[in-house]
Amino acid sequence: MAIAVTLESFLNEHKVKYSLIKHRKTLASLDSSASAHLPSSQVVKAVLLVNNDGDYLMAGVGSGRRLSVLKLSEEMGEAYHLADEAEISTQFTDCEQGAIPGLAEAYGLKMMLDKRLFDEEKVYLEAGDHCHLIEINHQQYSPLLSGTLLADIGGAEIGAPEFGDSEIA
Repeated sequence: MAIAVTLESFLNEHKVKYSLIKHRKTLASLDSSASAHLPSSQVVKAVLLVNNDGDYLMAGVGSGRRLSVLKLSEEMGEAYHLADEAEISTQFTDCEQGAIPGLAEAYGLKMMLDKRLFDEEKVYLEAGDHCHLIEINHQQYSPLLSGTLLADIGGAEIGAPEFGDSEIA
């Protein structure tokens, strides 16, 4: 597949210059960053969350960090939890399971991005499969975040001890 049709269409519509980075098949964004020899702080790990009203929110953090659902819920003023696989499949019909791109607007979703990612010179997004990442520089990426909320939602680094169940790897 290489790149999800919805994502490719969105990037082309917005005239975004990007590169497609091929890597060995991986099942986690942290493994993708290692396989492609990229800093985990630049690889966006996208997580789909849902609140009690059924409203979806994508969260994006660097692949080397856990997502703090507690911080995110506090920022949003309401409780969010992980969406289940059926909900994810419904929202990302053109993506392989577990390879959702960290660009919510392409899929008509709201997004909250860890502010650390906004400071990166470039970011890498899952392309919709388990073998490709999309490289976008900051000048191309930041205009795509017009409706995106920026906050400190990153938890502990992966490999650090977990504290409670409010952080998701």
